[in-house]
Amino acid sequence: MTNKNDFNPSAGDILSAVVSNYSGSKSEDMFGRILGFDIRQSMTQMGYSGSITVLDTIGFIDDFPLRSEETMELKIKSFDTNTEFNIKVHVYKIDNFVVSESGNGLLYTIHFVSDISFKASTRRITKAYQSSISGIAKEVFETYFSKLGGADYLSDGGRVNEYATAKYPIVGQTNRSLFVQPTYNINKCIIPNMTPTDAMRYLQTQAYQPETPSNSFKFFETLDNFYFATDEYFIKTAQAKDLIDLFYAPSSNADGRDPSDQINRIEELNVISKGIDTANDMFSGSYKNRVTEIDFLRRKVVHNIFDYSKDAKYIDMSGNPRNLEDNPHTEAFRNDMFTDENAKDFLVYRDFQQPGDIPGSLHTDRHISQIVSNRISYQEHLNATKVQCQLKGRLDIAPGNIVNLEVQNMDGINLLSKHRTLSGRYLVVTVVHSRSKESNTLNTALELSKFDWSIGEIDA
Repeated sequence: MTNKNDFNPSAGDILSAVVSNYSGSKSEDMFGRILGFDIRQSMTQMGYSGSITVLDTIGFIDDFPLRSEETMELKIKSFDTNTEFNIKVHVYKIDNFVVSESGNGLLYTIHFVSDISFKASTRRITKAYQSSISGIAKEVFETYFSKLGGADYLSDGGRVNEYATAKYPIVGQTNRSLFVQPTYNINKCIIPNMTPTDAMRYLQTQAYQPETPSNSFKFFETLDNFYFATDEYFIKTAQAKDLIDLFYAPSSNADGRDPSDQINRIEELNVISKGIDTANDMFSGSYKNRVTEIDFLRRKVVHNIFDYSKDAKYIDMSGNPRNLEDNPHTEAFRNDMFTDENAKDFLVYRDFQQPGDIPGSLHTDRHISQIVSNRISYQEHLNATKVQCQLKGRLDIAPGNIVNLEVQNMDGINLLSKHRTLSGRYLVVTVVHSRSKESNTLNTALELSKFDWSIGEIDA
């Protein structure tokens, strides 16, 4: 934490922005020309991205010159939690050219992505693999993204990572790693002329791990790390001491001697969903879905019905088995409305082994039916309660974090008590950090999701 006399929870800035040409023969710090910036990270986005707004009064764009092929080393700091990042990015576009009002300068926007993700995007994969999906993901990363060091299975606190997730340090990237959660079974697959990011997107849809039945594998990048893991990994990893406490209130204590209110206060809250959309629940297949397996070799058709009330083995935001009492719908309504007749249909062609087959004659069982049913159902329930919010500072919040959000009742009567369905633990899905052109105020926008109406309190 910074000295209390210097504390400013909204302050954040780029401390340096060293741009280098493609050959690396020329570098210069653009720090003094930057008016504003934004950085976007998301669990739904393979790599982080961002932009900086530049006021150029010396013709830098033409004299350097900038060609959208440069690398930049950015040092960014937020003064609320004294968080600092040093990131290496690659410029891929320069646009939004506007002559300044005084006529003696040019405004433009430089767009960038992480250097690792940019280099991976310039390549394509055509290759056959035979390994676990997690093993293939690790091999694709090391071949097309960056070299990796040896595996480590311990967290910073000395505990074994949840689900035996492996941590591989990224060579040449200080304090950055790839986290890979292990998957089940050996798979044979061909990646046909895909970019590495498309290949990882394909692999995350094929990943199966019975210990994490959501099958919600995601590959994404934050300012800290890369991850190939499920939502359960992030929920289980977040112990009570690691939670980020936030609250929504119209105002907060401005006393710098007690800065927690200013750091943790949500200024704007927009409720995207409260899980009360029966039409979506029915047509999405979140409560009932049917996967029809067509087996041409054995001339069989198998219908697999998934019933959320009976078959879903998910955890809620506390890491405990989900509780049907936290479901937005009553049991009677679920039983009457979500039936085998109106179950969402999916079709799978079976080309994998089953008991009694000659080993090696077909693919190993890839558990496609389980993956389809669970991914569809889990994602709908995870996003049943979704909010967007704005606060100052907080460069330390990243996708995959778990925040504990306290929202007061809004009925005008019990204002001092917590809102029953909106309060609780949320998974951070998307984070956008931005600093305005007019000041050094750092704003953070969050997209948060939680499972149904789960509060997420840990059992005593």
